[in-house]
Amino acid sequence: MFTAVNEQYGAIWGMHMNGYLLWRAANLWQRTIRVVLSPHGITPVQFLLLSGLHELGNTDTGPVTQSVLANHCGTDPMMTSQVLRILEKAGLVRRATHDGDKRAVAVAISESGTALVNRVDAEVRDTDERFHAPLSEHSETFGDALQLLNGIKPRRRVRANSG
Repeated sequence: MFTAVNEQYGAIWGMHMNGYLLWRAANLWQRTIRVVLSPHGITPVQFLLLSGLHELGNTDTGPVTQSVLANHCGTDPMMTSQVLRILEKAGLVRRATHDGDKRAVAVAISESGTALVNRVDAEVRDTDERFHAPLSEHSETFGDALQLLNGIKPRRRVRANSG
């Protein structure tokens, strides 16, 4: 990072830039969530992949591949593969060669993985809500902005006027 003083802000250049502030907020959020997950022996990324696999496993689309899971969770496929190996060793997921494509790896959440997600999910959601509480009525707008930055068009329900 540049160390030049910015005349406009009177601070180190970049300290007030949205990208820098977003990065700092993301790091703080990860530390906050890590405190919740640490007693359960998993990291935020591991919880993300377990939760994504839990969601995808509850559909009737057939076996879930590592690449489908990575796409669903917005994670790097190589990192996803590495994390899934760790989760497999912990008995939280099962990995096998995909029946329809011998090059693909099918992955499924185990009973203990499902139990962990069910046990931790409410606490993670509560922690996330408390973290974003300072945004109060701006929370939905902030979420929409983050979706836009991630290339996702926000979906909004439009309230019908009565009368």
